Amino acid sequence: MTTCRAAAMTPPAPGAISILQLHGDVHPILQSLTGKDNWSPGDLRLCDLAGIDRGLVSVISSNTAQVMPHGGVRIRQRLMGELESLGVQVDSTLEPSAAYPEAIDPIEAAALAVMADAASPLALDLLMRQSERWSALDEWTEADDARSLRLNRLLVPPRVVVVGPANVGKSSLMNALAGREVAITLDRPGTTRDFVAWPIELGGLVVHWHDTPGRRASDDPIEQDAIELSARLLETADMVISVADPMSDWLTPDADLRLGLKCDLGLRPDADVCVSAHTGEGIIELVECVREHLVPAADLASTRPWRFPGLPTPM
Repeated sequence: MTTCRAAAMTPPAPGAISILQLHGDVHPILQSLTGKDNWSPGDLRLCDLAGIDRGLVSVISSNTAQVMPHGGVRIRQRLMGELESLGVQVDSTLEPSAAYPEAIDPIEAAALAVMADAASPLALDLLMRQSERWSALDEWTEADDARSLRLNRLLVPPRVVVVGPANVGKSSLMNALAGREVAITLDRPGTTRDFVAWPIELGGLVVHWHDTPGRRASDDPIEQDAIELSARLLETADMVISVADPMSDWLTPDADLRLGLKCDLGLRPDADVCVSAHTGEGIIELVECVREHLVPAADLASTRPWRFPGLPTPM
């Protein structure tokens, strides 16, 4: 039995093509699957695939190849079954070094694997620099641990929870940041009767922005349940923003950021930042403040290595 592994590199949903990557002793597998022999790195051939489909076969290296049939779910299932009958071990995923044979070392392979799912554009350049930075490491410190935890927010969006009185303009702010209407806005208390979450990019950092119901006395059980749920969100938030307009009070004075809304109607001198969702005033300053709190500019500029999830133990 040959030593070879295979995994799908494309999502399970139907598409134009599927990519099945083989790693290991690929040459006898390709010969059995296609009926063609004399495979060499760099080969790209259109082949019959065991009578199941016709597709491209690419040999990337001496131990890595890709089979690219049409993207129907059933075609992929049958090809995976055929590979198993040939002795190939079918996995849900491959080890990064097998999935990314073009990587110069295991650290770069792990970075490429993480990059495929990274939420924030700011992560991409940093990930590609990790191999050289780990090779130059002299000593790992507690400060490196803390910075790495903050940089991990580039991979999985941190949770930003906005808290404030009813009808203060939280939903309008969320829509302004998102660039589209993702929350209902009406000039009436209780419009947001449940929390609304939406991924929003803030200067290269993607966050999960949570617009919570306005805190007010209400006999509506649905609205009260939503208010209680938003209170629990605060316990797991990466950042809490307390909002108020010129005529309301702060409900969470110890928040990470006090944000004055509707600054086109008047400024809050006790706010850290004042914005207007209507005119756009202060939005850039808000974006910079949120990003600096979650992933400081000093972390992004550091030339120290980043211990990101999935990183192999550096040598």
